[in-house]
Amino acid sequence: MGRLFLSRLGVGILFCMVTNWTVAQDNYYILKKSGNPFFSKNNSLRRGEVFSDKDTLTLSKQDTVFLINRSGELFELIEPGSYAFNTLRSYKKVSNGNSLAVKYFAYVWKQFTNQQKSRQRPGVVYREKRDIELLTPSDSIRFYAPEIEFSWDNKTDSVSTYFHLQDIDSKHITKIGTSASSLVLFRDNIILGAGKSYRWSVTLEPFPDFNEVKFNSFELLKRNAYLKLKEEMDTLTVALKLLGFSEKDIKKAICIDYKFCDY
Repeated sequence: MGRLFLSRLGVGILFCMVTNWTVAQDNYYILKKSGNPFFSKNNSLRRGEVFSDKDTLTLSKQDTVFLINRSGELFELIEPGSYAFNTLRSYKKVSNGNSLAVKYFAYVWKQFTNQQKSRQRPGVVYREKRDIELLTPSDSIRFYAPEIEFSWDNKTDSVSTYFHLQDIDSKHITKIGTSASSLVLFRDNIILGAGKSYRWSVTLEPFPDFNEVKFNSFELLKRNAYLKLKEEMDTLTVALKLLGFSEKDIKKAICIDYKFCDY
């Protein structure tokens, strides 16, 4: 009996250790913040930043922080003070059982986790030219619009730049030289057509090595595909509004997370 009791006790201790370790690994991520909350290391918060078990978060008056976990649960911090990792469960925001919002938060949590792993991957060196920054449309988005404004930030001394738009299916590249930092193209079914995917970039040379050029891609949706996506996102918008998010913030988040931008 003594051996059996000790055996069961050992299993119980091991189970508690595994459970505690699993909980410790289930980090929280910053979904949204307002004001100037900061971690104890005095770093300001960014969307998608991890809140690990070694962190302490400090909020001042008027500060707000929303966090999410693996299960798609939402946590809201609104009172001034310091918050430790092991206290966060007390600030869970009730979602009224809305499964759509829970699925959305779980999806975003997974995205944040993958981004963190990519940043921490050893032996990987990321090189990206910073001379011209592509602004809009942002990378990998889907949208439906009669016209598209492309914009970029030219941080070089060169006045002239070259805009490149490539039809991904045909590989054809439309090239435009300009001294501006933006241009507008219309959906004319010649350069731009609904139901097609494109990528675009801006360079200092008219004929660059495209293997070395950073591109942003986008899909110009057909009306039926757009309406179907919009209906789904409208339903999600209602769910997130019930949790206290503004329509403007929801629209921005859906554009970032689902890459569906309703301009």
